[in-house]
Amino acid sequence: MFEVENFIYNGFSVMSKPGNAKYTAEFIKWTNDPGIALCKCSDGNIRNIPSCCLKGNLDNLPKQEKTGVIFGESCNS
Repeated sequence: MFEVENFIYNGFSVMSKPGNAKYTAEFIKWTNDPGIALCKCSDGNIRNIPSCCLKGNLDNLPKQEKTGVIFGESCNS
C-alpha cells in the first residue's frame, strides 16, 4: 500500500499539491498513459494515480510497457 500525495492530473501533466490524500493505494496495473497507474484505494474506489505521487518504494512494481504520448483521463486526489 502506498500513501498518495495530493495531485491534479489534467491528462497530460501532473501538479503536486501539499499534503496526502485521505486514502492509500494498491497498484493494480499500468494504464496506457505513461507513468499513470491504476490503483485500488482504501476507500473502495479504483483510481488512475500518477506514479510520481505514490509515496514509498516503487522498485517492486513491474516495468511499464513503452507507450507514446497519450492524453489520458484527467483526475485528482
